[in-house]
Amino acid sequence: MGSLHVRATTDAAAVVEQAGSYLAGDPVGLNLIWSIVKQRAGSTTPGRYWLVEDAGDLAGLAIESPPRHAAALSPMRREHAAGLAAAISGEGHRLSGVSGEAPTASAFAGFWSEHETVAAVVEDAQRLYALGRLFVPEGVPGRLRRAEVSERDLMVQWWSAFQAETGSPESDAASAVDASMAGGRLFVWDDGGTRCMARATEQLGGISRIGAVFTPPNWRRRGYAGALVAALSDWLRDQEGANSVLYAQLANPGSNAIYRRLGFEAVSEVLVYRFEYPVGAR
Repeated sequence: MGSLHVRATTDAAAVVEQAGSYLAGDPVGLNLIWSIVKQRAGSTTPGRYWLVEDAGDLAGLAIESPPRHAAALSPMRREHAAGLAAAISGEGHRLSGVSGEAPTASAFAGFWSEHETVAAVVEDAQRLYALGRLFVPEGVPGRLRRAEVSERDLMVQWWSAFQAETGSPESDAASAVDASMAGGRLFVWDDGGTRCMARATEQLGGISRIGAVFTPPNWRRRGYAGALVAALSDWLRDQEGANSVLYAQLANPGSNAIYRRLGFEAVSEVLVYRFEYPVGAR
């Protein structure tokens, strides 16, 4: 552990610069962290970032942005997770939870529990998928298009409903929709009307992450979501030369089955831990 060093910063732009090669080395597994840090570098949203270095080489990364959200961890070795937990605890900083590839998140949660004497509770389990050979579903009426300005309020309503259904961390749905629409990254499936939505992030390292896939209850079980994800994945490959990745909650076997039928292949499993502090703890 003598060669291990953890650097903390609140400068997202510096993280993008210093960790660029590291992030580009695994554009699938690190896409979530990479895209968040890049977004923060161009915004005023605060955050805290930790770079784990071993013998001068970057061996791991943790980000907490916005504040009080679960910190996202890159995959790292167990001893690096131990050093990271010790360093953050030593700062006196209090994490609300962590998320990351299952072995890393579990190791960190265990070490954090020791340092802080807190309970670490699994809050969510997900699977990361990357598209292999795309299989487009047949017989689903409608077409892919970008969300229109006139649909902004509907998109905010759906985004909020998506957060509630999936138990996602609370965030400003209106700001998320506005940013996605401004960048032309929010898409819908139109079958004589708007039926479902999905967002595709800006491609990084040839990878775009599809998320916020939501169909309101009255339009479900008609194949709209699968058709939308397939068409959007095809569009990303054709127009941007990007392959698609996405996360699916393991508690939802239906969505996992749909994505596998479309040609998405499992990459890794992700765990989200919540830390429960004793009453009166710092």
